Amino acid sequence: MKVAISWTGGKDSALACYKAMKEHDVKLFVNFVWQNPSLSHPNLLTKLQAEALQQRFLWDKLDPPYMDSYRESILELKTEYGIEAIVTGDITQDTFHGTWIDEVCKDTGVQVIKPLWEHDREELMEELLASGLKVVFTCVKKPWFTDDWLGRTIDEQSLRDLKALHNTNGVDICGEFGEYHTMVMDAPFFAKAIQMPMFKKHDTENGFIMEPVLLSLMPK
Repeated sequence: MKVAISWTGGKDSALACYKAMKEHDVKLFVNFVWQNPSLSHPNLLTKLQAEALQQRFLWDKLDPPYMDSYRESILELKTEYGIEAIVTGDITQDTFHGTWIDEVCKDTGVQVIKPLWEHDREELMEELLASGLKVVFTCVKKPWFTDDWLGRTIDEQSLRDLKALHNTNGVDICGEFGEYHTMVMDAPFFAKAIQMPMFKKHDTENGFIMEPVLLSLMPK
């Protein structure tokens, strides 16, 4: 199928893309931009990801009412690029995600592909590690995390630490309920890798957020 990747820049959309590329024809990446974009996915990083991908990348600004705006965007992808399905990194239903994308695409003729949907969390994280994706923590929430998690790479050790947090206080190891957020610095489908030698840490009421200071693209 001809598909578009709903790209947030985080690990879930990247892993979903990695899996979808094995079965479908990825025509483009689209970043849906809300009026108040999330600081958990730094805009500077997303812009470099768009360059690193070296594939068609769209910035689609949404306005209220969001359901209508989303639907118009999906229909435009279908009409202008022949998109038959949109790929998302959703893992499970919760009070925030719900079945939003399914409702948006209803009656548009565009299918929804969710390669990660309801998969075992540990299996997904192990697959992430095996995929070659390089992912860092960009936002972590209190009281579960401290600021030293910011900038940390998801690897075997951090996965063990996430499992320990899950066992002690129920943190979802994929962060599916907002416990943490990530950004991808490199991927098998990136033409270049992102380097971030310096960033700032901000302490907020609910957690800690990263602000990139120095960023660059490196050849692979």
